[in-house]
Amino acid sequence: MASSIVRKSSNRWLTLWPIAAHVGLCAAIITLGFVAVDRSHIPLVFSLLVVGSICWIICWRWGNFDLKAVILYAVLFRLVLMGLPPSLSDDAYRYVWDGLVQRNGINPYRLAPEDVTFKELQQDITYDELNSKAHVSVYPPVSQLIFRLGTTWHIPDSRRSYYLIKLIFVLAELLAILLLARIVSSGFVLLYAWNPVVLLETAGQAHTESAALLALILVLFLARKGNGGWASIFLAVAGWIKLLPVLFFPFLWSRFGWRSVWPGAIVAVVLAIPFTAPYVASNVAGSLDLYARYFEFNAGPYYGIKAMMQWFTGEDWSKQIGPFLRLVFLVSLPVLYFVSMRRRWPLAQAMLITTGLYLALATTVHPWYLLIPLLLVASLQAYGWHWIWLGMCSAGTYLLYVDGPYWIFVIAGWLGWGIFGAIRYAPKFLQCIIRWRANQKFRNISPFFPRNGSTLTVLDLGCAEGYVGECIRDRLGARVLLADVVAMNRTELSHVLLKQSLLPWSNGHFDIVLLYYVLHHAEDPEKLIHEALRVCGRRVIVVESVYRASVHLKFLTVLDKLVNRLRSHGRMNPQEEALQFRTYQEWSTLFQKCRARSIAEFKTGIGPFAGTGFVLEPQQGSGYSSER
Repeated sequence: MASSIVRKSSNRWLTLWPIAAHVGLCAAIITLGFVAVDRSHIPLVFSLLVVGSICWIICWRWGNFDLKAVILYAVLFRLVLMGLPPSLSDDAYRYVWDGLVQRNGINPYRLAPEDVTFKELQQDITYDELNSKAHVSVYPPVSQLIFRLGTTWHIPDSRRSYYLIKLIFVLAELLAILLLARIVSSGFVLLYAWNPVVLLETAGQAHTESAALLALILVLFLARKGNGGWASIFLAVAGWIKLLPVLFFPFLWSRFGWRSVWPGAIVAVVLAIPFTAPYVASNVAGSLDLYARYFEFNAGPYYGIKAMMQWFTGEDWSKQIGPFLRLVFLVSLPVLYFVSMRRRWPLAQAMLITTGLYLALATTVHPWYLLIPLLLVASLQAYGWHWIWLGMCSAGTYLLYVDGPYWIFVIAGWLGWGIFGAIRYAPKFLQCIIRWRANQKFRNISPFFPRNGSTLTVLDLGCAEGYVGECIRDRLGARVLLADVVAMNRTELSHVLLKQSLLPWSNGHFDIVLLYYVLHHAEDPEKLIHEALRVCGRRVIVVESVYRASVHLKFLTVLDKLVNRLRSHGRMNPQEEALQFRTYQEWSTLFQKCRARSIAEFKTGIGPFAGTGFVLEPQQGSGYSSER
């Protein structure tokens, strides 16, 4: 009876929590629509974003909203914030200015706003609010076309053009949400569409990323349908809204070939023609250099390197670090393209990794820059808490405008991004390293396998993840069986879980038995060698760490425990009790005691990671049979 009451009470609370959170989120967004009209209210704005974000996470975690409800509220939340002026960012004034310049028949890349040519236009209220008046626009052609459309019914000293441009962006982002709903479940649509930071930066402040999101989700949608040509067209559109998506073309090419390049290239050229002039490249390059070299905001890794260099040298390296990080990013791109092709990353994942690397190496990271990774994370049906955390903390950097705390949000944002990202990706990264190590291990032992490996039977004893055995099968065509005392196999190879000291196979059952960094874990390595020699028909290949001094032994012991705890999540802890590292001479003596003859030896690794490989065969008259 008591347990029934507790259960009912618990269910009631589980029902009330999402309802209360939903009410709290609605209240936070509605209040935000009233208070985010002035920069002096930024502390309250950020407080509402925090409260709204907590309620939004609860809604996602415990709520049960169907897709129609998710989209309905996504629309309503954006309508609530549509009336906000450009209070947190003055970028929108540049949008209107560029549109007005075009309506006056002047290329927006030709003259800076402060030029005397614009004497009459400078009387508009838009000019007073502009940033970087001495530099031409950096917004690409499609953005410029939207700006021109948005100023069609411009009224001097009013915000009509701003709201029309905002309407275009909000409609584009809502279409992106509808397309996202065609790709992912309602929960992941909610995770993007109800994010208070997303709402503030799209419907609240009308950034060009809103339109870029529609183009990018169209790319992903069309690519999933196998239509690389149309995908390339919309990728060109995305690149002419924000330049970064241009870097995604090689990912399309690797999936669809040249048919996913030339349609987008043609569209890109056609869209650029109205703005083409001899002065464009130099003028735009000068403005981009201003942003890349002199502007810095919320760039955690950049700030960290800068502080470290100043601590070491006592000098400010700002002007050198920015260009260096850009160079690192550009040099990294071919590596990303190559790895993407080899690993066959999903298109959204390739885009996300490229965007993440760009932001990590940038000198300026405004909150709205995170809209693209937040949408890509949702499209992958991944949680992306590191991006969500960084977005929330980046919104806190607005407090800089009212002399509030700034550095605490930069440090907390990027530190949390690193920690949450490590939690999210460390297991996959660790598996990549282990796979790479398996390839190195195979290269070490491959000379001791017969050239015609298709007839070989191989036992990988103590296989762990099984990647070495997988290499033997893939490279040599051998029949490989995996065996271990713990279940860690991550391959499709057959795996036997051993629970006894004697191996359950007849004498000479396998051609080759492999023991790669296994013997030092065995309770009775001598018995294990005897058993390996018994079930092999040709040879046993043993690779082991060898220590040279007591300090080296302690290093190997600590490293072995650390690595195996990480890779096995504690499943290998019982093997730590039997760690028995030996010197080269001690291993040789043990093999002789087991009446095994070493016919070849080889070195592996370098420095403290060095080991020795032994190719063993039974000695004559040892008593090991070769029955088949």
